[in-house]
Amino acid sequence: MNFLSSKTTGFNQHIAVLPIGGFDATSPLVWSKEALLPAVKYVLNGVDTGDSYFTGFVLTPIKTGANKYLHPLYTGFGELPTIQDWQTYMALLFSDQYNLKALEELAVRPLDIWIGLPYPIISQTNFGVVNGKSLSFANQADREEALKWWITTFLATWNQQGFTKLNLKGFYWLRESLIPEDESPITNINQYIHTLGYKTMWLPNYGGFGVTNPWKGESMNFDLTAINTNYYGNTPITHDWINHSSNFAKFYQAGLQINVGKGITFNQYHLYDFLNLGLPHRNNYIDDCVLVFNFHDMSIQEFARDRNADYQQIYLFMKKLYVEQSYPGRSY
Repeated sequence: MNFLSSKTTGFNQHIAVLPIGGFDATSPLVWSKEALLPAVKYVLNGVDTGDSYFTGFVLTPIKTGANKYLHPLYTGFGELPTIQDWQTYMALLFSDQYNLKALEELAVRPLDIWIGLPYPIISQTNFGVVNGKSLSFANQADREEALKWWITTFLATWNQQGFTKLNLKGFYWLRESLIPEDESPITNINQYIHTLGYKTMWLPNYGGFGVTNPWKGESMNFDLTAINTNYYGNTPITHDWINHSSNFAKFYQAGLQINVGKGITFNQYHLYDFLNLGLPHRNNYIDDCVLVFNFHDMSIQEFARDRNADYQQIYLFMKKLYVEQSYPGRSY
């Protein structure tokens, strides 16, 4: 067994997550060309080198405004999202000069695009009217109808844009664990997405609830899965979890996630553990494994500016030129 292969699947190998809607109560986060420049192009000492950086992006909804969270991780922190919030999220994706349109303008070569689906929270019993029917997500059929409506509307808008450098690969299921109530909607929505000619993605947590379920049969049938190791460098979870997650990902032919961030859960060397342990003589996910990069409590623009040496090391890793790094206290 081996990791999910970029070469055999045709998925671009290095994908970054772009959260849409931040935690600022005053306005949603949108990504400008300036903010996305070091994510799309390799910027060295503030100068665009003309080379590419990440070759794919996952646009995932967090919130649409104050106390309006679309991501299931934050359910309970604000009001339950309604149809208006799902529509606002779509409008943000297609904002003039931002997000998708900014990526289109910056792209050196075609970029893979994955779109996070808004999550139909079961406790939302008054979502709004779709196709003349008032939907309650207490009903599984209504959850699926809302998702199909959103996907269809999104695709109609996408097709009107005339993008030439963005390759829409498919859609991403937001919840990182797999509760029983989601298995039927996932199965039906994934099938629906496949009939439209697109792929499906899931980014589960290693050891999370239901993480092995999609591989017990063909029902849920995700095309791209990438495992979150849950390693951040400054928690009780050690770098060994990178090794454990790699073995899991190889067994199930999944990709891996690489966490980059700042704050109390991260130490200054966590990135080097991810890069070191991906080398050929270790887990070898540098070679052909689909990798998804998550940036926590910092933008890619901030990372490139304030941690330029680390930014360069990721570039070298993606180009397969990375050399193993030592640091004080390294235990392997």
